[in-house]
Amino acid sequence: MSLAKRLLLAGAIALACSQPVLAETVGQTLEQADRYWVEGKLVQAQQAFEAAVKAEPASVPARLRLAGFQLSQQQMEACIANYKQVIGQEPKNSKAWIGLGMAFLHISQPENARAAFEEAIRADPSRKEQLALLLAKLDEKAKQ
Repeated sequence: MSLAKRLLLAGAIALACSQPVLAETVGQTLEQADRYWVEGKLVQAQQAFEAAVKAEPASVPARLRLAGFQLSQQQMEACIANYKQVIGQEPKNSKAWIGLGMAFLHISQPENARAAFEEAIRADPSRKEQLALLLAKLDEKAKQ
């Protein structure tokens, strides 16, 4: 049985039993979503990322991957909402703060971007070097 059929069957069984899809299945769904993304099958990738989040709404990895995909597709409102949801669950998740900052940059909100990047550094001080150049560029723009 193909992976897609197994996932569909697992989802149908979970729905029928009113139980969440197993984390292993969510992991498989995320792997398939990543494959679709790499192959340029963007509609299928988005559907798979969304299916993983729907199956496990509290899954931080699933929501982060969906948000990252949405950021890459310029779906800013949705990705910001997903990054904020992750931050609500894990306030010290530096990846979510960085993603949120990048989304704010894309919608021309440099002050919010800076604040998000600073939160990422507070959450994980090892990110300071990674974000230093970006913060310096934001400072330059603010002075202009």
